[in-house]
Amino acid sequence: MFDCDPVEVVERQLQAFQAGDLNAFVAMYAPDAVVSNFPGTPVMTGHAEMRAGYASSFENRQFTLTLGQRIANGPFVIDEEIIAVGGTEMMRAVVIYQVEGCTIARSWILADAEAGQ
Repeated sequence: MFDCDPVEVVERQLQAFQAGDLNAFVAMYAPDAVVSNFPGTPVMTGHAEMRAGYASSFENRQFTLTLGQRIANGPFVIDEEIIAVGGTEMMRAVVIYQVEGCTIARSWILADAEAGQ
């Protein structure tokens, strides 16, 4: 049904993020991928905007990103992502990934409303 397993595609981009490899991270997205805040406000479109938008996250490795729960349904993978600084949880987000072929075509980020408090 799929060229690649959507869970494996999302897992590879998570591993690239955790490893601090911006090139590998961006490569897991389609060249015209759209990253949006949920329910649909676009934040970044395409590799160039993604590189610029995520650059500081890859330069400043003061935090860790871990996977909480994961749900997969066809081309959609839904991850609970937990960001911690110095071992203290700072934020949780739910990220919905839509995989087409072997890349992420779209993602929607629903950040914790309590973040930063």
